[in-house]
Amino acid sequence: MAKFAVPDMPTEYVTRYQKFRGVDFSTDPALVDASRSPFAPNLISDAGGMPEKRLGWRTLLELPQGGRVNGMWWGTIQDKEVFLCHCGTALYKWEQTVFGGGQRIPYGQEGWTPEGTATLLKEGIHDGPSSAFEMDGKIYILTGGEYLVYGEFEKEKLPKAVELRNVVDDAYIPTTRIGAKPDGGEGVSFEEVNLLTGARKNGFVADGSATEYTLDAQELDEGTVTAEVNGTEITEGSGLSVDREKGKVTFATAPSKGDVPGKDNVTITFYKAGKDYLQKVLGCNVAVLYADRVFITGNPKEPSTDWRSSFQDPTYFPDLGYTKVGSETPIMGYAKIGEYLAIVKEDSSQDSTVFLRMEDTLNGQTVFPVKQGVTGAGAVAPRSFGQILGEPLFLSRNGVLGLVSSSVTDEKAVQNRSYYIDSQLLKEENLESAIACSWDGNYLLGINNKAYILDGRQAKSYKSQSMGDYLFECYQWENIPAVCWMEHNNDLYFGTADGRICRFNSDMDTMARFSDDGQAIVCAWSTKADDDGNFTQYKNLLKRGCGVMIKPYLRSSVKILVRTQRDFGNQIRYSTMDIFDWEDIDFERFTFSSNDAPQVVPFNRKVKKYITLQITVRNDAVNEGFGVFGIIKKFTKGNSVK
Repeated sequence: MAKFAVPDMPTEYVTRYQKFRGVDFSTDPALVDASRSPFAPNLISDAGGMPEKRLGWRTLLELPQGGRVNGMWWGTIQDKEVFLCHCGTALYKWEQTVFGGGQRIPYGQEGWTPEGTATLLKEGIHDGPSSAFEMDGKIYILTGGEYLVYGEFEKEKLPKAVELRNVVDDAYIPTTRIGAKPDGGEGVSFEEVNLLTGARKNGFVADGSATEYTLDAQELDEGTVTAEVNGTEITEGSGLSVDREKGKVTFATAPSKGDVPGKDNVTITFYKAGKDYLQKVLGCNVAVLYADRVFITGNPKEPSTDWRSSFQDPTYFPDLGYTKVGSETPIMGYAKIGEYLAIVKEDSSQDSTVFLRMEDTLNGQTVFPVKQGVTGAGAVAPRSFGQILGEPLFLSRNGVLGLVSSSVTDEKAVQNRSYYIDSQLLKEENLESAIACSWDGNYLLGINNKAYILDGRQAKSYKSQSMGDYLFECYQWENIPAVCWMEHNNDLYFGTADGRICRFNSDMDTMARFSDDGQAIVCAWSTKADDDGNFTQYKNLLKRGCGVMIKPYLRSSVKILVRTQRDFGNQIRYSTMDIFDWEDIDFERFTFSSNDAPQVVPFNRKVKKYITLQITVRNDAVNEGFGVFGIIKKFTKGNSVK
């Protein structure tokens, strides 16, 4: 009986791609770690850290006058949440209607209706980036040309009303001198002049005989001078006259002495504004609350200076309550570090770029000393400030940096956190226009219709080249036309350059949440260009034993593509993966399957003689979810590369 030799079967090898992290743009696609992707648009980590398609967004309403949305904010007034929007040269109050579920007609298609209304509050305001803050039940807005406040105000003989006002109209009037004799002697300085108003008060102790009273300023401004004498008001032209040049007030009848010796019983209110005082405040468009005060900056005429308000009073900015921080390089923004306030300036190799402010007491007075810190790690975009897990972040010319401690003189006080995306992020044009927000544990940086994401929900990693203690995992999103953000109760809204208010679909429970205004969200996860440990040997992908595990959704599909050293990628498989649901039936893709377990899609295709192989799983369908749990590749080894 003849014997036949059975040829040896080639050894089969397996590569598993799992325990995914984020993207890595820092190196060649062949050199990234197997857990990261060199190409993964529009993905984000789920609760378990696996990549899934991001939520889509929709247009809520178009603002009537159009223009660029410069700022969006919310606050609580009369126990009711209020939303404001600065668009172009107009300020609006806007309200969103409650979304009732079901399918929305996408924006731009016939039948689309706005989800809300916009009421014009003021027009003709400065068109530029603006900021706002809430204090004492009111919303204060700095536009770079105006200082406005929206809230509840008392009206004479009328019920309280909610309205928009110029802060200047209700600015605090300081008493700049007290205890003075009629000739102005023996008085003491009390409060500083308010930058917001030329009005000020002087307090006198009447001697019962003098009719002429000398104020603490000369060359007074126009504005009716009034006096309160022993509780009675006297007005210019009706009981007193004014010599504005000399700063003297003459009473027709000498004020009598007061009931309490040495106590002021004459208070004169007059007007004397400092040169360009008001414009110092109106030119600002950056604000932060710290130690129950408001600190503002952003005035292009004094870029390295900031001003602080009085304690719990944003209508009073003392004229001496300013700080010139370092050299002339502009202050870009603020970050809170524990009990300190970090002041971050523009990039500079000549001067410190991070300073630290603290609240202290000197001779019974509250002061805010500033000390300088590191050099060369400044911000590039004023609106790029955000935080993850309490760590302040901002965009610099070297990537997104984190302020890691209040020891700002330590050379490692500022560290890179965005190493994995820097090579693409830093190539973007107009970095100074980048906008940031913190949402759902992530730091989002919007620029040029994109968003770069630092994921604060995944475990941190380390890369020695980053010169930092750790890095955040990162992602990149496409088709995000945001020019300003607003986070509210873990919902994210944004404004666009063409005057729309949009929001991410976190309030929707249908598959329509995975679309951008009715358009498909194109997402993908690509493995590294893998040589399987030997770039000098050919390999063969087997037809059996290769596949991808997909996250279950009511509607989902996957396209599987492979790319070798010979081509730019070819699709080898397409599969739908739907789950039956009475509430969401698509008769064109009808299925009886109610299995909500993860689904495996086999490749079922050979790929011969590859040196490197990159696998991409892709979803580009509208109203479909998508997520990846793992990819398995089975192959054999062939001859050496000749």
